[in-house]
Amino acid sequence: MVLFEGLLGLGIVCLLAPAIAQFAGIRKKAARGYNWIATAGLLFILAATFEIAFWTDIGLTQIAGWGSQLFQIIGWIFVLVGVLSALFESLK
Repeated sequence: MVLFEGLLGLGIVCLLAPAIAQFAGIRKKAARGYNWIATAGLLFILAATFEIAFWTDIGLTQIAGWGSQLFQIIGWIFVLVGVLSALFESLK
């Protein structure tokens, strides 16, 4: 259950990052990078949904584990691309 809370928290933080950047006025320069980070937040929330008890109740624990790991990896790739893109766009 700790993994679920961690992934859900990570997803919410990734979704809040573009909103805070918009509030601070720095999102205009690096909008593409923040869009990647927001998408990563959605992927982390999707990965967290694979950790809920529904999947274990119907006997699909192995598929749930694979799905969670897959979307976590894709989410981290999106975070990496988003951060690098935002960094390079803001330094132009």
